[in-house]
Amino acid sequence: MLEGTLLGFATAVIWGAGDFLSRKPSAVVGSMMTSILIQPVGLIIILILLLATGLQNNLGTILAAPTYFALNLGTGVIAFLGIFFLYRGYSTGVMSIVAPIAGAFPIIAVSLSILLLGASLTPIRSVSIVAAIAGIILTGVKLSSFREALQDEKGKSNSGREQLVKGADYALGALICAGFGLFAQGVVAPVIGSILAVLILKFSETITAGTTLLLGRIKIVMPDRRTFAWILLIGACDAIGFATYNLAITSAGGSLPIVVTLAGLIGVVTVLLARIFYSEKLEKIQLLGVGIIFAAVAAILYF
Repeated sequence: MLEGTLLGFATAVIWGAGDFLSRKPSAVVGSMMTSILIQPVGLIIILILLLATGLQNNLGTILAAPTYFALNLGTGVIAFLGIFFLYRGYSTGVMSIVAPIAGAFPIIAVSLSILLLGASLTPIRSVSIVAAIAGIILTGVKLSSFREALQDEKGKSNSGREQLVKGADYALGALICAGFGLFAQGVVAPVIGSILAVLILKFSETITAGTTLLLGRIKIVMPDRRTFAWILLIGACDAIGFATYNLAITSAGGSLPIVVTLAGLIGVVTVLLARIFYSEKLEKIQLLGVGIIFAAVAAILYF
């Protein structure tokens, strides 16, 4: 259980770092193009890893579990849609609305694991998980940004309200996709294998990204060398984060609710990195959220 907990933390740190790094290439080639380009990068990284460890040894697993293989492919589609909704929400809505809603995805994953997998939790851990999710939501809330958005749109018909609603719509889409996607990944990883499941996931995401590029007639923007280096780092963080998440699931046994809650701390990592490197001040409500998270995680680990 301890190993799964540490890997859950590692997942949050890796994914949080990737989200933090995405600011630079998103400013150059756009957030959507960045999300598309990182998919083949992650696919190649995981493929090299599996070839080094013996890919042929894993092919029999796919043939023996076709249902899980299909679910793994579907998870890739859901995962890419989640990225699309999240970035779309950030670009068209208000971040102080999008971030806390999208960051609450452990609610869905935890509920599904209890209802469908029969995962059991002690009362203390149940309360701690609820508290951690509440802390995740609070950490993403910036009341000043929310007030500024309303003030900037004041006197412009209902455009301010429409911006808030649109951001909430996309955030809800990201919440649903992340919740179902990470739950499904937690189901297939113990059967197919932690790393092989990531390879199938990244393959599906890459195909979905290419299809989106073609059908959406998205203008291809080629990054310069420096931007491409950032994309390589982000793609590596994305893929390796899925690998540590799957390893956490397989090593933690039936503790998917705890692992997915810890992985949900990615937003907290991003906020703290922004505080360190960009000197972005944390508001009181965000500090409250961080404090609640630390207390909740301590209770999960101790009890």
